[in-house]
Amino acid sequence: MTLLISNAEFERLVTVEDAIGILEPTFADLGAGRVANRPRTLNYTHLGDDKFYLYSCMDSSVPRLGVHLFRMTSDQIEERIEGGRARRVKNRNPQGKYCGLVLMFSIEDFAPIAILQDAVLNRTMIGATSAIAAKHLSRPDSQIMALLGAGWLAMTQVIGHCAVRPVKEIRVYSPTESNKLKLCRELTGRVSAKLVPVGNAAEAITGADIIACATNAYTRVFDGAALVAGQHVGSVQIGELDDLTHERATTITSRAREPATQWHAQAGRLPRDEQWLRRWRKEWDVKLRFLGEIVEGRSKGRISDDDITLFGGIGTGPSSGLGMQYIPGTACLSAGEGKGHWIRDPDRVVPGGLPPVGRHE
Repeated sequence: MTLLISNAEFERLVTVEDAIGILEPTFADLGAGRVANRPRTLNYTHLGDDKFYLYSCMDSSVPRLGVHLFRMTSDQIEERIEGGRARRVKNRNPQGKYCGLVLMFSIEDFAPIAILQDAVLNRTMIGATSAIAAKHLSRPDSQIMALLGAGWLAMTQVIGHCAVRPVKEIRVYSPTESNKLKLCRELTGRVSAKLVPVGNAAEAITGADIIACATNAYTRVFDGAALVAGQHVGSVQIGELDDLTHERATTITSRAREPATQWHAQAGRLPRDEQWLRRWRKEWDVKLRFLGEIVEGRSKGRISDDDITLFGGIGTGPSSGLGMQYIPGTACLSAGEGKGHWIRDPDRVVPGGLPPVGRHE
């Protein structure tokens, strides 16, 4: 049978640090051409006003680990104005839940290996990816981090960055005071860095070595004019960064060369994602680098201590997600032995040392 892994099980079995260790060599595989990747596809159905049904999917093969991964989400998204700022909100279904799954198949015998709920895996891999980018793009002596945002993705951003850089102080800003204070409490003792809640974004980024944005904002979360030489900026969301940040960046690093594809029923009604994808300017092409090629050593993201480096998602380069980023899910496979989900065949193993698998029942 196929192994079924819940969000709670994944959170218990896999840390952000684990995910970094699995994901970094997989980015090197991508940079060396050893990963087959299909870009993310987003299919929008307009539901009226600023609300859309969104189905998205992406997939990749990772031969080194003998797996093919497919990630899909079935969502309803909405643009809302909260606190005077436009935000991208994912609505729960009538049962109060979200729907996202990651499917893993064996390259060896084509069988489904596992189905994982994707929420915790998703935020873990986003934190790990941001950390890998910071490891290769920020200055090695980076000690002060600004965190803009205190929602679902913020915790793994902190844990990931602290795992790759000697961070001593983290200045946390969120326009929602309760979220900011709650995050600082939850991270106390989880990382050695001092967590300092601050009153605005400008206070957070002044003197920071790393600026990590983890919001659902459609509008900029800081002013690009405030950037100074040597800083590294990471972003996870459409619209968090202004054009000036892109212009002032020495290099702009994306996850992959292939752009996402957008589909929608109303030609005159563009989802905000597509509007931001279209913001890319031809003159920025000369700055564009790719994380896998940097990790593999085929390219450099930072040349000098004075560079301003930028890593981001949609709207920052062509890529908006890779199926291979969900490869940390493989860390659950050996841990799943003994749960009665596997058809055991000791004579056949998946290349790369994953648990033996049999045909799906």
